[in-house]
Amino acid sequence: MRRHPRSMRIFARSLFVRCLVAMGAAFAGPAHAAPELLDRIVAVVDDQVILWSELNFRLLMDFEQEGRTFRPDESQINERRAQLLEDMIDERVLVIKARRDSIVIDASMIDERLNEQMRRIHARLSPEEFEQMLERSGLSERQLKARYRKDIRNELLSSQLRSQLAYRQHVTHRDVETFRESYDGVLPPRVFLSQINIKPKPEETVLSQASGKIEAVRQKLEAGLDFAEAARQYSEDPGTADAGGDLGCFGPGTLLPEVEQAAAVLKPGETSEPVLTALGYHIIRLDQRLEGELCASHVLARAPVTPGDKERARQLLVELRDRALDGEDFAQLAQEYSDDPQTAKQGGLWQSFSKDEIPPFLKRYVDRLSLGGVSEPFFLDDGGHILKVNDDQATIENILREERMQGTVSLIIAEFRTQIHIDNRLSGEYVWQDTGDAP
Repeated sequence: MRRHPRSMRIFARSLFVRCLVAMGAAFAGPAHAAPELLDRIVAVVDDQVILWSELNFRLLMDFEQEGRTFRPDESQINERRAQLLEDMIDERVLVIKARRDSIVIDASMIDERLNEQMRRIHARLSPEEFEQMLERSGLSERQLKARYRKDIRNELLSSQLRSQLAYRQHVTHRDVETFRESYDGVLPPRVFLSQINIKPKPEETVLSQASGKIEAVRQKLEAGLDFAEAARQYSEDPGTADAGGDLGCFGPGTLLPEVEQAAAVLKPGETSEPVLTALGYHIIRLDQRLEGELCASHVLARAPVTPGDKERARQLLVELRDRALDGEDFAQLAQEYSDDPQTAKQGGLWQSFSKDEIPPFLKRYVDRLSLGGVSEPFFLDDGGHILKVNDDQATIENILREERMQGTVSLIIAEFRTQIHIDNRLSGEYVWQDTGDAP
């Protein structure tokens, strides 16, 4: 059986990440043979073409996703480029198959995804940085959007075909039990993780004092005190108090999530109720809404977290882990105790990863687990965590359906490749035929 192409995993990665990595030109330049080729066709797949620029777009993203810190030599780049081109050909084969199976994607879905991608880019880059990115890429904004649109459409076509194939896979109770027996004591090839997140919180006396301070500020604001003056007089954020509490303009993921969420529901000029974060209590004022950005100010009454607060959070996580290992339902514990509202309401359900693609910051905690295992407590920027490798019936059925679907996809690609025209033009002789130059 032909192996499942790595590109089918790559295909689902963030288009935004692809763009930023590619535009950064992490290792472009001297490693490539002279003269420099700006663009050419490197493969023809039925009625579609793959361009040199698209291939290198993916190549840069691929090296970055692996976290490489060294500059690969020319042979490594060429080897990876050749493999990626085969993967991209497989992607196009699957997209063509989806089209021939009359799978249709609503244009509004593509537009919605495209607009979201562009908003995310503009939220993270200044206008000057965006123009520099376009200049380095050799693309206009219109061309960048066209490339995104094609990628999004292909991704949606592929995803819908794969969903249809997964739905057709039949999994029995015996299949689930056999899977459990096969991975008893070891990590399965794909892991579905649930989490409980506990954020360290100050003691009640500290919180109460901060709450009293911020409530006094709120009352002064209601009585007519100017917000900027209130920040200068009362805010305990030394970085913004002198500037009237000005936080500047920010896109998603820039500030503390509680601050961003509070600002997002305000109208310009409105102020929030007191908002509790890891720093203390805030009152947020929305100053302005821009495309993809919010501009806000705040007043802060500090309630700092101490090492003792962190230790209390760790002890709670230890207790919850023990209760889960003693047989209590992890999903119920997550719903009751987790401080992450998005995952808590789903019983802690968080992320799934192929075993060989677990992010480095999680790998050290997950690698030592087995099916059904619960990690020791650990801390990240957003607080303490314990993770469970889910082993419930529905999760294992999903794993088995995906495994079987992957095999079906590989067979479809192998068979359909024989039915359409495929021309791989990456080899050196094509370079000079296309450009008219001599090597």
